[in-house]
Amino acid sequence: MRAPAAGPQSIADLAERFAGSVVVVDVDELVAAIEAAGISDRQAQVRYGVPTVFALGEAVLAQLWAQRGRPGARTPRDRRVPFARAALARAALFLTPALATLAAGGPLARVGWPLLAATVVVGWSGGQALACAGYARAAHGNTGAALRRVAAGLLVASAAGAAAVTFGPPALVGERIPAYAVCGVELLAFAGVAAALVAGRVGAVLRWSVPVWLVSLALLTGLLPDRAGWLLGAAVGLAAARAFAPALRRDPPEARVGARAPFGAVVAYVLIGAGQAGAFLLVWRLVPGDGAAPPPATVPLLLAVPLIELFVAWHAAGAAAGLDLYDDVAAYRRHLRALGAATLAGLVPPLAVGAALLVAAFRLPYELSRHPDARALVLSLAAGALLAGAWAATLLLATRGRLLLAALLALAPVAFAVVPVAGWLVAVPGGSVHSLIQVMLPATVAGLAATSVLGLAAAAHTVFQSGSYR
Repeated sequence: MRAPAAGPQSIADLAERFAGSVVVVDVDELVAAIEAAGISDRQAQVRYGVPTVFALGEAVLAQLWAQRGRPGARTPRDRRVPFARAALARAALFLTPALATLAAGGPLARVGWPLLAATVVVGWSGGQALACAGYARAAHGNTGAALRRVAAGLLVASAAGAAAVTFGPPALVGERIPAYAVCGVELLAFAGVAAALVAGRVGAVLRWSVPVWLVSLALLTGLLPDRAGWLLGAAVGLAAARAFAPALRRDPPEARVGARAPFGAVVAYVLIGAGQAGAFLLVWRLVPGDGAAPPPATVPLLLAVPLIELFVAWHAAGAAAGLDLYDDVAAYRRHLRALGAATLAGLVPPLAVGAALLVAAFRLPYELSRHPDARALVLSLAAGALLAGAWAATLLLATRGRLLLAALLALAPVAFAVVPVAGWLVAVPGGSVHSLIQVMLPATVAGLAATSVLGLAAAAHTVFQSGSYR
């Protein structure tokens, strides 16, 4: 979300605000004063380029020490270092539900694909929307109230999912008992991630997610049988309980300030999440197989998640550090132009790799390969690389406050895939599913390539516009 324009806009401004105050000798008291001023962990990340309010307090205290000539002050370049650790922690948190899904291949195969797809879309988009709404309250110190809203959203989604499993036809639901468990655990995992982000407890929740990683790896390597899948659900529940624990605490009286959720931003994040989930499901489903085992497209996607987080966090930290490094407007704009050029250069490799794989899928001599689905596998890898680039551009646009552009970019792959498929269904109304996949997979990859090009153009328009950094 875009940081508010009011208030101090750099670490130097905060140092000037607290200069001469007696609380600056103690970092804990300084952090308390910063939080009382309405600055949350999310605002510290977006506006100042540091991972938490505590890190922001340390940076402000370092500047105050430097002004007083005391040792221990850090240079502006040093304040750009902590973003990497915070970005990697968020990436590991985001990968936790994905790893659990990979490990739950057996139970997933017993659930109807339409129900599973609907659960992923609802959990993905709802988690982002609830996190966006929760930031509005947590920024004013209402962390407990914000988490209770996230919990209420989880209960509503769970009730809707239970009703769908109970009253849905077996062809869409699959086996009902596993469907209850799989859908409930999926929604709980997404809600736990949202709660951890809203409460600013990513590190703590990630530590409590270690059992999820251990059980998932044990299931994937065969150390645990499929019937031990209940351990995975219990581990996800343990991590979610830690994420929602602050909801049981009362917010301080001075923090009970009415904070309305930004409706436009919440809707935009619903669309972003729905588009991301829809594109992910497309590249998952359109590869020959049973539909439960993840396709090769997930390999570049999983590898790209930490790189995307690092990339966007680096960009945000560079933009925030420019406010501290330069007092001259012309020098600051030169810094932004250099940052924009480097940012665009970071978006080019996924597009180049995906385009190369797309060309290779139709030009390599596959008669030399013994694999019957060699072309489909290469197209799947191309889809994963291109989707990773599209996600990076989407998150970059959202970070810079271009939520409408980000939502359109997230929905573009689904639209590019639906249009040719609709034409094929009209032209060949009685075609087989295999023939449909033969059409949809190249169309999806081509749509992802077009989306990556559009994302590159939208990012170029945004990163070179100084107004997007306000």
